[in-house]
Amino acid sequence: MVQLLTGASLLYSVACFASLGQFLFGYDQGVMSGILVNDYWLTLFNQPSATIQGLIVAIFELGAWVTSYPASWVMDTYGRRMTILVGSLVFIVGGILQTASSTIVELMLGRLIAGFGIGFLSTVLPVYTAELSRAHNRGRVTVLGMSVNMFGYMVSEFVDYGFSFVENEWSFRGPLLLQCVFAAILALGCLFLPESPRYLVSKDRNEEAIRVLSNLHGHPITDANVLREHQEILDAIVYERTLGEATWIEMFTLYRRRAFIAIAVQALGQLQGINIVTYYAPKMYEAVLGKGRETILFAGFTALAYFAGALVAAALVDKVGRRPLFMGGSFTMIIWLVLMAVFNKVSLGLTSAILVIVFTMIYVCTFGITWACVDWLYPAEIFPMRTRAKGMSLAVSSNWLCNFAVGLWTPPLLEKIGWATYIFYAAWCLVSLLVVYFTFVETKGRSLEEIDAIFNDGRPQDSVSVSSFNHTAGYDSEKK
Repeated sequence: MVQLLTGASLLYSVACFASLGQFLFGYDQGVMSGILVNDYWLTLFNQPSATIQGLIVAIFELGAWVTSYPASWVMDTYGRRMTILVGSLVFIVGGILQTASSTIVELMLGRLIAGFGIGFLSTVLPVYTAELSRAHNRGRVTVLGMSVNMFGYMVSEFVDYGFSFVENEWSFRGPLLLQCVFAAILALGCLFLPESPRYLVSKDRNEEAIRVLSNLHGHPITDANVLREHQEILDAIVYERTLGEATWIEMFTLYRRRAFIAIAVQALGQLQGINIVTYYAPKMYEAVLGKGRETILFAGFTALAYFAGALVAAALVDKVGRRPLFMGGSFTMIIWLVLMAVFNKVSLGLTSAILVIVFTMIYVCTFGITWACVDWLYPAEIFPMRTRAKGMSLAVSSNWLCNFAVGLWTPPLLEKIGWATYIFYAAWCLVSLLVVYFTFVETKGRSLEEIDAIFNDGRPQDSVSVSSFNHTAGYDSEKK
């Protein structure tokens, strides 16, 4: 078979399709926000209550939470590329059911199945990208990849706004169908992408791994750099096998501090209230602007501010560090949420509406700069090699479980306590600030071995460098 893409073009193609997965992730998170205020949708589904609307949104996150645990097993058993394909195909099934639905049960079933697909994708895509990328500037690369999630969210809001001019049921079915198109492109594209060389080596498929590395480098299989990288991967795999497979019991005993941080960083990222905007921005704006498609348009501009913040994060994460971004974000978001509460409570006419919109945009931009992408990078850095897959599963499952809770309880909160909902989330920002200050470590500029040594949690062999093991075990490539 002729390899059409090699070297930089292949790497860019890999990045493109991995980013499409993140785009799909963000698009589905945002698409329902405009649909919840769509008159045709509300009429067809008999004006669902705030609780039912919350359940419709949240069941997607519940589905993603369910598959975030088996995703790591599928990745290690069938490969990264196959996991992407499975996630995409499952998502397409859910998207089609949502598009064709005419009852609440059908819609919720579609949302649940789509969530199953996203659970696979949100777990595998960061790992797949990391295993094909280079070590330098990993923070910036990871954050840039996650920023595409915010871009997908932004696109969904403007798509909702564009379809709001359609005077029939396709005003909400159209945006739902588009997500199936994006997922189909991802499914087809991954068939032409390489498998992770690290996965291939772990399955003793070394010749295939060398061919993939050769294509990624754009050099023949005999090239010194290709062979050197393959040897490094092989050495790491051999070293990892000497430690044995990590157990879930170890995650909550030996690595309990790391597990707590991984769970906390993703949970707190959701509990600081960002999803009251990503899921319910048009409904929030209805409270100050009244009904109309303008609420969806302003939600689109809010999503644009979110995406802009994520781009700024890519420039700051390797310069400022992780802890300052987390703590600075939580502190300033307390201010913005309190001001959002004040101007929802105090009626100043048009002035209140303008100020609520302004502070909402500042709030989401702040979250984009600080927590939105960095809380996905951080768990991947703090675990040793042998526990990284399980560690990421813990983090991702925490994300989706808290996502489910926020999506479920936010509509009743907005309906029953209104402006105080923002104070509730401001309190969680304060909790986040304290948790980060007392428990999180700084990882900026440190190698994974150095980060491992910081924790010093009772497994000294995890802190031993791979190169040291290679030397003592006779795998030093320079001697071969």
